[in-house]
Amino acid sequence: MKKTVGIYLLEQLYQKGVQHIFGIPGDYILRFDKVIEKYPTIQFINATRENTAGYMADAYARIKGLGVACITYGVGINIVNALSQAYVENSPLVVISGAAGLAELEKEIRLHHLFNKSLHKHLETTQLDIFRNITIAQTVLNEPCLFASEIDRVLTACLVHKKPVYIEIPRDQVDAEMEGGRLAFMLDSASDPFALQEAIEDVTQILQKSERPVIWVGHEVLRYGLADAVLEFAQKFSIPIVSTLLGKAAIDEWDSHFLGVYLGGMSHSEVQNYVNSADCLLRLGVLLNDLDTGIFTAKFHQKNQIIVINHEVQVNHHYYSEVLLKDFVGLLKKIELQKTFDQNYPSNAKRAPKAFVANHQRLTVDRLFDCLQTHLTSEHLVISDIGDSLFGSAELILHQNAYMACAHFASLSFAVPAAIGAQLANPRQRPIVLVGDGAFQMSAMELSTAVRYGLDPIVIVLNNHGYGTERPIIEGSYNDVHDWNYVAIPQVLEGGKGVRVTTEEELNQALQTAVFARGTFYLIEVDLDKNDHSQVLKRFGELMNQHA
Repeated sequence: MKKTVGIYLLEQLYQKGVQHIFGIPGDYILRFDKVIEKYPTIQFINATRENTAGYMADAYARIKGLGVACITYGVGINIVNALSQAYVENSPLVVISGAAGLAELEKEIRLHHLFNKSLHKHLETTQLDIFRNITIAQTVLNEPCLFASEIDRVLTACLVHKKPVYIEIPRDQVDAEMEGGRLAFMLDSASDPFALQEAIEDVTQILQKSERPVIWVGHEVLRYGLADAVLEFAQKFSIPIVSTLLGKAAIDEWDSHFLGVYLGGMSHSEVQNYVNSADCLLRLGVLLNDLDTGIFTAKFHQKNQIIVINHEVQVNHHYYSEVLLKDFVGLLKKIELQKTFDQNYPSNAKRAPKAFVANHQRLTVDRLFDCLQTHLTSEHLVISDIGDSLFGSAELILHQNAYMACAHFASLSFAVPAAIGAQLANPRQRPIVLVGDGAFQMSAMELSTAVRYGLDPIVIVLNNHGYGTERPIIEGSYNDVHDWNYVAIPQVLEGGKGVRVTTEEELNQALQTAVFARGTFYLIEVDLDKNDHSQVLKRFGELMNQHA
């Protein structure tokens, strides 16, 4: 019996671990939605907007290795923001869009949801053009003889490059029959063995001469699952590790080899001084951007800098192409040096705050994070939105794989929907969402999705009465946000619990209660002074003000 396009695509996705698809129904995608509904091992999760469905799928992908969002044609393109973030931050996200049927496109009439002034079979698909720039591969399934090969090609590109892809299905092709074919994922690409060996030899020579090396871990180490191998190498020679903010918690931050998050001039002084004085910097999976360099204040030595990203290695002025990150790290941990390095470095764990003693004073941002630190366990996943939710969380000490943030593209409203995708991807980790009032107002209705599907994130709303990240840069009334009665949201949604806190003691008590309250979301509104900022955000504001 021949398979249909819809069934074949779902089989491919399930083979790679997908058990949930996030989206919004629309007439051009309804037929495929029905195929999903009937498929026994994949559940369709209704979001409230396409963009938040994209964030859910992005978070799901960061945990499971592949995420899927499903949209209708035209009006569904508000997923572009989430898709752009996935592209920049290397998240393997599949966007499946319905489209007008091929028979409909033969008619020279206007169709709803389409951009073009007129439609004709020779007119190029406009939505494909939009998505082409923010996906690594794309296809429109309009040629039956290519259905299987095109699906395989696009999904393979997604998994190999850890970037989003776009699949468009005309609605009259969803049930079209095709040859089943075998699952043709070709993921075992390999490095150029000569380039790999030469690069490793170069690195070995530099490390042998080094006295104070540092490993800087970026998000590609997370995406390709290489953190354990990197830590094994670091432990072998007692080399300290720092991470980017996007790569935070790739390494267990309680490990004695971990120093903290390096953000150039925005870093903790001990981290900043150690990295800037290193005589060898081994950058693994770090794609430099303005945030990770502390708005261009990173001052590490350029000499003896080893840069390894997927498909490329640079050792000082030597370039090696066709070298995969996984192959490099796999060989790196096997090298032998005639030395180990000094272990007297300022590890993150040494800076861990002492037991939090709450008082009845008004909460500050810094004390909020001190309090939160004492309640975190390995069962929690901290998901940070933009603002002090992000910058304040930089110095939390977290277990491995216990952090998620949009720390490069920096899109407001990621965290709440990300909690939905993350908890469905790994029900054993309970999300703790950190979100400002501005970002929360863009995504609050996804708590309705949490209620619907029985999810129970803890959502901490940092209510500083406006866009706190922007105030230190250029202040104005445009940074103000209308206050909501946030704790009334559970009543509106007929689910969840909410509490407002203003003092340290109230927050401490609320967190104690929230941690043990399971089965529904728990919202904690933290009332903060609008001019109160974490130390990291203060440094960020000062630096950004120079460029505003």
